[in-house]
Amino acid sequence: MEAIQNFLANLVPILQILGVFLGAYLVLLWAASVLWTYRDIRRRSEDVSVQVLAVGLVLLLPFVGIPLHMILRPPQTLAEKYERSLEEEYLRNDIEEKFICPECQRPIEPDFILCPHCNTSLRRRCESCARVVDLTWSICPYCGDDGTAASRRAATVQAGGYRPPKPEEVAR
Repeated sequence: MEAIQNFLANLVPILQILGVFLGAYLVLLWAASVLWTYRDIRRRSEDVSVQVLAVGLVLLLPFVGIPLHMILRPPQTLAEKYERSLEEEYLRNDIEEKFICPECQRPIEPDFILCPHCNTSLRRRCESCARVVDLTWSICPYCGDDGTAASRRAATVQAGGYRPPKPEEVAR
């Protein structure tokens, strides 16, 4: 019996030391959870009141506050929201099909002949009808001019037996 009492007497200080270490571990775990919550909510919200509420929840409710914070926190970080907004803006700009200069990549109007930024030729004027024509077109789609002198001298085809209808014929 005395051996059991000696064993228990020697075991009590060991259990006390283990209890202190376990308590210190739990306090450090609680402090780490508060710090983690602070860092997490700062990445997810710029609202100071939300940040104080989240940290206070974990501070006042140790080990229960973390799951509550995980449930109540915003689903996306501020960086993810920013990336998402950039992606949406890029897609919106892609859909709108803005005209840009092929040389300097700056925005231009669709009817510009020259880029106002780098003076790159974007289109040309037709010599025959003076309308704006794309540089890649070999003929003017408005008048049929292909840039040669022969096409400018060619006679226009006249509608040979066409006469406008009389008003009484239109009424029928």
